[in-house]
Amino acid sequence: MLKPGLTKQDIDRLSRDLSVENKSVTAQKVSAYYNGTDISERGRKLAEDIFRLMVADVQVKVREVLSESLKNCKTLPRDIILKLINDQDSVAVPFIKYYANLTNEDLISILEAQSISKQKAVAQRKNLSEDISQYIVDKCPEEVVGVLISNESAKIVEKTYDSIIDKYSESDDIKKHLVYRSDLPVSVIEKIVSSLSDELQRRLVIIHKLPDNIAADIVEQVKEKTTLRISEEYSNDKQIEELVHQLYSANHLTPSLVVRSICMGDLKFFEYALVYLSNTPLLEVRKILFNLQVDFMIRNLLRKAFIPKSMFPAVFSALNVIRDIRFGCQKSERASFIHKVIERILSISAASEELSEEDVNYLISKIS
Repeated sequence: MLKPGLTKQDIDRLSRDLSVENKSVTAQKVSAYYNGTDISERGRKLAEDIFRLMVADVQVKVREVLSESLKNCKTLPRDIILKLINDQDSVAVPFIKYYANLTNEDLISILEAQSISKQKAVAQRKNLSEDISQYIVDKCPEEVVGVLISNESAKIVEKTYDSIIDKYSESDDIKKHLVYRSDLPVSVIEKIVSSLSDELQRRLVIIHKLPDNIAADIVEQVKEKTTLRISEEYSNDKQIEELVHQLYSANHLTPSLVVRSICMGDLKFFEYALVYLSNTPLLEVRKILFNLQVDFMIRNLLRKAFIPKSMFPAVFSALNVIRDIRFGCQKSERASFIHKVIERILSISAASEELSEEDVNYLISKIS
């Protein structure tokens, strides 16, 4: 083990033996001495002169060892700091990640240099400030932003979270980082929850202490989507009716599940659900649903089935799309169908004051 004391013999050996191994050992020993409590002013200046020689050493290994040795120092001269952070990645990254006394100006200059490895090192620093977190989101690539979100000690404020959500609304990787961040604000959870996969929604419930209404809605949506995936696998009326009967008997045939089914193009499930909920024969249900010229009959049927009035526009949008495109309920058509239903809902909300923005968002969340 190296002793912290720096002796005359160490200096003499360094002047005689310029091998990479000896310079590396000396770098470690001088660094330990420099970071100790009993260093003299003269010793400090001598150590700093040695560091200045080593940061300019042609051997990368020497500079790498020096960087590792100095990364936990309390303070260093500015010229040595600048040499280390501007060196190649293998030298600079450990120092950037751990050296505590880099200023915000230092960090911004590193981020502007556009080395992904160095940017990630900045994003991994302890107690990163709000300003640097925002700068990373604004200026750095997605993979660096992911590292920032995973850094639990980094300070990220709501404005920065909003920037992340706006900029990476389509990124599953960023959403995953957000879900796994332990201190994610409830306001952020509310903004991203409807766009998460079933698995990430489940993780959200497990990891975070969510308000009861959000947690319940996530659990319900996951259950509904699972139920409708099962329904897709059933090919004949008898199987679908049995599924609907089981759900009805267990009191799980909820309005949101029923409306989601028609908005996903699962017409048979929707028909049988109305049969059970409204106590109306199947042939009568089908006759009513496809007589779109007399929509009050459909409204009456939905009321008998206890479907909330706020969900009626989604049902009518789906039925109109089925009529217009003669939807065949094939799996390959479902994505296009759902897209068309959403378009219809948006067009209804634009042309009428009947639907508020909150209603529209709610309906779309029940479809997607």
